[in-house]
Amino acid sequence: MVFMKSKAKALLLVMLGVLMVLAGCSSNSGSSGSGSSGKKITIGLVTVNTEAYFFTESIKGAQQEAKSLGVNLIVDNPNNDPVKQSNDIEDLVNQGVNAIIVDSIDVKGVIPAMEKAAKAKIPVISIDAIVNSKAVSTQIGVDNAKSSEQLGEYFNSYVKKNMKEPVRMGVVGALNSFIQVNRQNAFLNTVKKTPGLKIVNIVDGKNVQQTAMNAAQNQMIGHPEMNTAFATGEPALIGLAAAVKSQHIENKIAVFGWDLSKQAIDGIDQGWVKAVVQQHPEQFGSEGVKAAVKLAKKQAVPKTINAPVTIVTKSNVDQFRSLFK
Repeated sequence: MVFMKSKAKALLLVMLGVLMVLAGCSSNSGSSGSGSSGKKITIGLVTVNTEAYFFTESIKGAQQEAKSLGVNLIVDNPNNDPVKQSNDIEDLVNQGVNAIIVDSIDVKGVIPAMEKAAKAKIPVISIDAIVNSKAVSTQIGVDNAKSSEQLGEYFNSYVKKNMKEPVRMGVVGALNSFIQVNRQNAFLNTVKKTPGLKIVNIVDGKNVQQTAMNAAQNQMIGHPEMNTAFATGEPALIGLAAAVKSQHIENKIAVFGWDLSKQAIDGIDQGWVKAVVQQHPEQFGSEGVKAAVKLAKKQAVPKTINAPVTIVTKSNVDQFRSLFK
């Protein structure tokens, strides 16, 4: 009888030990999309617009990574409006999301909203545009100035080898975008090395294709001497390409710019688009979500995560064609 009681007691202790081990495994591992509380992680992504390829691919990369990690993703589109972008961030703070990813329109104007997130203990991940604020936990993006300098050096080399006439350049920018103004300034500072270069005009496409096209057309009509052009981003380059074709000056102009599109690839094939800086936007979205999940779990993340770029020309454009079919 004593033996039976001892055996039963031993068996009970073993069972309790097994249950404790299982409970420990459950609380420590959890699903990859769960935070410390066991609740599913929710991340907010505030983009710039959902028109440009760069932003749609960035969103796609974020959505795919969120699905892979088993987390919720809320995407807000301020449609190029910096005030709405700040409001969207504040709305996400009020919803109590676990982390917020932001591609900033106005890198200074967005800081107060980011600071509200940080005060609420919500990590902020800045992608693409660089925001100088302690509220930002990590920055993911390319070195826009350095990349524009690389394109500028390519421009200088191209002009030296291929152009004998005076260089007259028009610029199609987006003056409401801090990051594109940064690209513009770095490029123009670099191409000053080309002897005799003159900037005939700088027009504002406002990060909208139709606006950029109209501005570029007026620029070409007002400055028929233009023989080179630079565009600071995808909407600007698409608008510039449309203006070149509408004015039938493909044989007269050499175009350089940022962000590939079907129109830019067509221009490269036809020979009048010479070089384009291509980012890899899906990586911005996916890396942003990875960082957001880690930060939501109180894990360490580097302060800066660099993303690569490629200078696309006729020699290497084939590897990018599948993206724009």
